[in-house]
Amino acid sequence: MAAPGVSAGETLSGVHIALVIIGGTIGMAVFLVSAQIGGSLGLQRAAWAFVAGCLILAVMGSLTSHVGATTRLTTYQLCAQAFGGAGAQLVNTVIALSLIGWFAVISNTLGSLSDFVFSRLYGWELPVPVYIVASSAAIVVVTITGFRGIDRIALWMTPAMLLLVVYAALGSVDQVPHWNRPVEGATPMSFSAAVSAVVGSYIAGVIIQPDYSRFARNARHAVGAAFVALGLCFPTVMFLAAIPGSALSQVDLRGLLLAMGVGLPAFTLLFLGAWSSNVLCLYSSSLSMSTVIRRATYWKVVVTIGVLGTLLALVDAQTYLVNFLVLLGITIPPVGAIYLVEALLLRRSLKAPAADASPAQPRITQWRAVLAWALATGFGFGVQNELLAITGVSSIDAILASAAIFLLLNHRRIALPFTGDKTYA
Repeated sequence: MAAPGVSAGETLSGVHIALVIIGGTIGMAVFLVSAQIGGSLGLQRAAWAFVAGCLILAVMGSLTSHVGATTRLTTYQLCAQAFGGAGAQLVNTVIALSLIGWFAVISNTLGSLSDFVFSRLYGWELPVPVYIVASSAAIVVVTITGFRGIDRIALWMTPAMLLLVVYAALGSVDQVPHWNRPVEGATPMSFSAAVSAVVGSYIAGVIIQPDYSRFARNARHAVGAAFVALGLCFPTVMFLAAIPGSALSQVDLRGLLLAMGVGLPAFTLLFLGAWSSNVLCLYSSSLSMSTVIRRATYWKVVVTIGVLGTLLALVDAQTYLVNFLVLLGITIPPVGAIYLVEALLLRRSLKAPAADASPAQPRITQWRAVLAWALATGFGFGVQNELLAITGVSSIDAILASAAIFLLLNHRRIALPFTGDKTYA
């Protein structure tokens, strides 16, 4: 299912778009990642890792938002321009799988926390799978309503989550024993791995940003929303979210809740964050898979992915969280770099289709894009294993490598700025 263009009556302000993005970042992931990085590096070094990782996200998010708002195209349609039909389906499958993985991790953690909290506060002895299935079912229902339903939720949920993050940080900041020392027992982590984990925590969201930014009133609203949300709010939220864990010497969320007295405000914060994140994960993964399973209607894809994510959540999906994040921080960024190079430097045609227009059929697979993606991913793993480096941060180096390789492979197609449509070699 490839979405058509967006009519003027469907566009939203930059504030609306920013609230949706911020709502997606203040999720369960931010608490999981922030607590682990803050505990591994100490708050002082963790703050720099948050800033560096979020700056990468903000720059890429601004670019992908600009392209989405200008073309009114979905992520799949942009990938089809660069990777071709089969190539775009491969890319969208990888993106969808990463989002389904996030859905499973967040749903599993939410179910465990729900059981942990309600068994202690009210004595409820329900099986964890009951919480997982119930919350997942509710998220599926909301996601079926589409972006408008997500937008309405973000308008009231995001400010509430922001207030609760500040509340939790202020309530524990005086108890931080050391600002520059790791938490005892925390898993060691290099600064490069921490930055890659920060990037990995939202890089899939950055790559699929056109799915949301295409609803922005104009490119200025879209870019401003992305940069404020990812460059300013996100690192601030990550730092605030890391404070309670460092203050209470806890990097596990259940231990953190127990140390905080298992209060409903803390649980409500995590619950709202998990809800917001999973709605966005399910929405975007459904859009991606709709391009692969073309005959299925949107709501059927949502239900199918929701069931798959729920089944994965019933096992310990969060066990490999950090490795999963580092993997995403290496494999997903090159996708965005490649379709940005295609749209901004090679194609030079950022024209939005009519609201009722059907997108053109994707071209055959573009082997140059697939090759650049594969080589850049391999380069990123080399950096992660300290075999080679440009900047020393694997996610940044994967982005630079993919852009450079793709440009090199397409050097004959490089156009002067704004010279019109380009034809493909």
